[in-house]
Amino acid sequence: MFCPNCAANNSSEQKFCRSCGMNLEQTALTLADQFGPDRSVSSQSIDRFFNSLGKVAFGGFGTVILIGIGYLLFTILTRFILDGSQVAFGVFLMLFVVFAALSLVYVIYNEAKKDRTDTKRIEPAVFDLPPPDTGKLLSEPSQMPIPSVVENTTDLLHVESGTRKR
Repeated sequence: MFCPNCAANNSSEQKFCRSCGMNLEQTALTLADQFGPDRSVSSQSIDRFFNSLGKVAFGGFGTVILIGIGYLLFTILTRFILDGSQVAFGVFLMLFVVFAALSLVYVIYNEAKKDRTDTKRIEPAVFDLPPPDTGKLLSEPSQMPIPSVVENTTDLLHVESGTRKR
């Protein structure tokens, strides 16, 4: 397995890269998922086929919806607005159809964007370890506080009265 950070060759059992120190556990899990014994070449080709079939079907459905919206707008334009019988109603109906279509495009775009970010996100490993009891970490309580590095340091500074700027 090659490190994705520095491209150093590492063993698949190593948890960290010997060259740059990057954590390789998630990389090893990803490689095992992609090239494991249960993922054969035929199942990958079937997955690719259905993904392309879904894209074609969704594209065709989107094309039919766009043609339908165009026909609806043309019908509203010819029957209500150009006819002159109900111009206000025709304009209102046309605006309603246009903004409904734009809202539908916005929702579809946001859902597709959310799906892309969900597939890119790697969930961190969750460990069900109880938190340590911090009261037991110190064997004896300290009696005196540890002095700070900056305590009483300004007392040692010598300031001449004539060099001070106002």
